[in-house]
Amino acid sequence: MKKKLILLCAVLILSNTSFSKDIQKVEEVNYQEQEKNEIKDYRKIRDKWTKFLVGLPQNGKELDFDFSEVASLNEKSADAVYSQINLSKDRKSIFKSAENMTSGVDVLIQYNNLAKLAIAYITPETKYYKNEKIKNEIVEALEWLYINAYHEDLPELGNWWQWELGIPKKLNEIITLMYEDISKENRIKYLKASEYFQPDAKWSGVSPSATYSSAPNKRVSTGGNRIDTSIISFMRGVLMEDKEEILEGLNAAVEVGELVTIGDGFYRDGSFIQHDNVAYNGTYAAVLFDGLGLMLYLINGTEFKMEDPRLDNIYEAILNGYSYLLINGGINDSVNGRSISRDKSSDIERARILISSVALLSEGASKNYQDKLKELIKKVVLENNQYSLVEKETNPLIKSILKEIVESGEIDALDVQGAKVFGAMDRAVYINDKDGKVVVSMHSNRVANYETMNGENIKGWYTGDGMTYIYGKDSSTYTEFWPTVDMYHLPGVTNSINKMGDKAGERRVKALVSPKAFVGGVEGKDLAFVGMDMISWNKQTRMKKSWFMIDGVTLALASNIRSNDGEIHTTIDNRILNNGKIFVNGEELIDGKVIENSKNLSINFNGNYPEENIGYRVIKGPKIKVDIKENKGSWKNIGGTLTEEISKRYFVTYMDHGKDPRKDSYVYLILPMFSKEAVDNYDVSRFEIVKLDEEAHIVKDRNSGVLAMNFWKDSVQEFENIKVFSAMSIIKNEKDDILELYVSDPTQLQNYRSILEIKGNYKVIESSDKGILVKNSKNTTKLEIDLRNNGSTQKIVLQKLNK
Repeated sequence: MKKKLILLCAVLILSNTSFSKDIQKVEEVNYQEQEKNEIKDYRKIRDKWTKFLVGLPQNGKELDFDFSEVASLNEKSADAVYSQINLSKDRKSIFKSAENMTSGVDVLIQYNNLAKLAIAYITPETKYYKNEKIKNEIVEALEWLYINAYHEDLPELGNWWQWELGIPKKLNEIITLMYEDISKENRIKYLKASEYFQPDAKWSGVSPSATYSSAPNKRVSTGGNRIDTSIISFMRGVLMEDKEEILEGLNAAVEVGELVTIGDGFYRDGSFIQHDNVAYNGTYAAVLFDGLGLMLYLINGTEFKMEDPRLDNIYEAILNGYSYLLINGGINDSVNGRSISRDKSSDIERARILISSVALLSEGASKNYQDKLKELIKKVVLENNQYSLVEKETNPLIKSILKEIVESGEIDALDVQGAKVFGAMDRAVYINDKDGKVVVSMHSNRVANYETMNGENIKGWYTGDGMTYIYGKDSSTYTEFWPTVDMYHLPGVTNSINKMGDKAGERRVKALVSPKAFVGGVEGKDLAFVGMDMISWNKQTRMKKSWFMIDGVTLALASNIRSNDGEIHTTIDNRILNNGKIFVNGEELIDGKVIENSKNLSINFNGNYPEENIGYRVIKGPKIKVDIKENKGSWKNIGGTLTEEISKRYFVTYMDHGKDPRKDSYVYLILPMFSKEAVDNYDVSRFEIVKLDEEAHIVKDRNSGVLAMNFWKDSVQEFENIKVFSAMSIIKNEKDDILELYVSDPTQLQNYRSILEIKGNYKVIESSDKGILVKNSKNTTKLEIDLRNNGSTQKIVLQKLNK
């Protein structure tokens, strides 16, 4: 019996050993198979990115693809930089135009130019294609730059961005393009240098050399910069075949989809902030979309493909915010920061770049979001009457996506109308049913008035002081606007005309932001009431402003205009006059004129674009100047580099409040896309200005019965059966036994629920605040509303009780 047990155990041991070996073999086979799949994925990502960078066909989607155009473009780009190459043995740089190899700016120029040569080297039908001489020159240049300009332990002199983001991104591109032509040893060596300067997908300022830079502190990368740090790690992981770094890059990228309530990132209302307090849905968010869209496209069809619910927040932000900010084919310049001063730039060009990124991003979206994004894309493409966005797109893949969207009979262009208040970035938009649009750009203790940095946007002084962008249908309204407009007369702004120095008056750093908190307002579907409590950058000029957006018009109001800063003007409009005409009280304006009594003044601007008319009616105000002027300027004057003089004719009209006004005010109407006849005959008496002072702005629309109220102070105030106990914006609309309220806290300072009392007994039948508290007592309804939501509106519908 004992021998049998020993024999059985031996058999079991041998069986287990054999079974273990079988398992080990299976695991080895599975591991090898997984490793093979990963290597295939690395190659697949590299190939897709190479084709994307070069403009090669990807997957047969490129319709009517003419590669000769791509080849010609890539060759010309390479020609321009190759003419600057320095091949001498004792060279101080690779390209002659930038020779300071301790400057991050000049070093980045070297890598940018090499990338253009590498693209031409990979592009068939160019004279550079697979040219052995060119290949050797690129490879030798990379080694020279490693030795002389970009390796471990070098100090980050100057701006951190070039060392940590700009150069690593370009280095990834060049190595991807030249992957087979650079030895593995050198690939790793160059990428290790990149890793030294930018080692982490979520952090900036990590390198020991960052202490020498313009941003020496370690910090979390956010917004557009987060996507840059993410894509650097992601592509470096692909090139080094490092799965862990790939996943770190992807996970870091998806975090931009986490909505924020303070600082950089996307907010629930569609706002996007960068640099702590600058509205940047334009350029920085475009960088974000570009990088994220590219990453999602590259990993599609690989094991790295992501389905993360945080991506839905990005799609929601685009649909919730950009549908209002993308106007006439452009991205409104109030969210483009300092980029408005860049050479030959415009809102249309910035939107072209942004919408190309959104097109690529839409390819990776779920079906529900994909359809909506394509509707928005179609709207932007079709509204651009300056040029065809599809034809101007040079990347074949993106061009095919855009063309497919535009030509699809199953995709309708998104129809956008109504009002939108971006409480998180102090912006408001109104789009009427006639295709007229108004955008208001403000600032507060939360949001900067403007940004100047790296020598850019040096005259952006008043762009966030209540500037109103007024649109008809013309896409060229703001083309070459910034280098030629009189920066002392920006539409909607009340300011001193005393001379300003370049870069003066910026309120961006915490110590210099405005002390005023009441900026924002309430929105309904088709109406809004927005307010701005403002003090000038030098604290010499004060005022309170409101904008009532209703029934297609925008009523602009101001009170308590007080200044010790000399002559003060409020500009109603200042726009480029191509072939347009100006009519004042029905008569065409030939020469400038001053209207001493501006009451009921009617002004019309038309003729720049077919069937476009912008109207203005002055209800109350001081004397007004209406003029046609020839303005001259250059991009260099505002922070660009081009010195060529640009000349434009302008129509400008402004109110003259005189020198050091004590308590001035105004009321005027903006009527975009109303006919000249409609403007001249508009019944301005429909608006009753009930209160216009430092306590409150209250306006009643007699036609609809709508009451709009901005209560500026934290004090008890009461009007028409509504009592408030703190600063608040309210729109009230009562019909029969139904009371509709729109409420917000523009100060965003409330730490507790806000209290509102209404005379009469009501019950709540609808509320966007699901936790609203209601109490009826002594013929009074007390509401406790949560307005701690970045200035967003709470809608409450009540029904009167028969008591």
